[in-house]
Amino acid sequence: MEHLISIVMPTYNRAHVISGAIESIMRQSYANWELLVVDDRSTDHTEEAIRDWTRKDARIRYVRNEREKGPGGARNTGMLEAQGEYLAFLDSDDEWYPCHLTDSVRTHTLTKADISFALWVERHGEITSYNFDNQVERNLLHSMRTTFETWNDGETIVFEKGLFEAFLSHTRNFFQLNTMVFRRELLTEVGLINEHFFLGEDTTYLLRFFDKYRIALQTKPHSVYRESPDSLYFFCDRWQLDPDTIHLNEDIFIKIEGLSFKSIKVREHIRDLVAQSESVRNKAKQLSYIDIGIASKYYTLSYLNRYDRKKALHYCRQSLRHKVSVFNLFLLIKLLFASKSGNAFLQKALNIW
Repeated sequence: MEHLISIVMPTYNRAHVISGAIESIMRQSYANWELLVVDDRSTDHTEEAIRDWTRKDARIRYVRNEREKGPGGARNTGMLEAQGEYLAFLDSDDEWYPCHLTDSVRTHTLTKADISFALWVERHGEITSYNFDNQVERNLLHSMRTTFETWNDGETIVFEKGLFEAFLSHTRNFFQLNTMVFRRELLTEVGLINEHFFLGEDTTYLLRFFDKYRIALQTKPHSVYRESPDSLYFFCDRWQLDPDTIHLNEDIFIKIEGLSFKSIKVREHIRDLVAQSESVRNKAKQLSYIDIGIASKYYTLSYLNRYDRKKALHYCRQSLRHKVSVFNLFLLIKLLFASKSGNAFLQKALNIW
């Protein structure tokens, strides 16, 4: 008999796209699932759209999030309502390939893994791209295959120890909550998602499993990650922004500033994990990398806020506190001399993206 899999789908104002996500679950070759669509108090017609689906299929349930507002709270509400032996996640604007649940359960059985992941493709508008076929990604996958246990002629890589340090060292992330499947009983040990993170709450949750459980990575794509214009990350094409004029668009400026603060909070949390870890061998190196990232975020905040000298100086000093560089030193001098002009050299070190 097939194990019951509980699928948790958080949603907020996704009435216009949620049917695509639900349809991808309906197309799964694995049939024994329940879908908990957790509405984070939407203000559009999301509830009506979900109710239409609950009338069509008894496996679909509508749940209203009564925990702290945000994606972490919504996912926690779903996990607490789940009845299945396994838990899986899918965002309401993304999709799964029909093989996802079948292949994941098969991988669990074959490798005796506690948790499984898979790779994914990204879709922006009508363009779909597979970003794991570049030379850097191929080299990283080859390195993991030669370092860790493999199954299915190398198609599946299994980790027990060393994954946290590999995650910190790699320039590419191979783990996404949308492809995660794990035994629900692990919740008693791992706990729920931190509801105070409104960015990176998924990544910080995944890190709790690294080096503590047997984890299988399936190296073929199982899901479609959709880059929606109204998503947290893709509200604008940040590569096209002019750092010297961002402050003129208050809406974009506020969003970028807010994302920077949230990113710093997550990086500080990961820094604490590294400092406390007993499995990371080269702590000094990893802590230095994280400090460089935090310094870069504060440096960017300082540059973007240079029209508010007091604020800019505060952020610049924070940047220097984490890591001194020629860029934040040069920026500090400009701020001390009350120079607000842009600078092509200083822009090279910005981390808007």
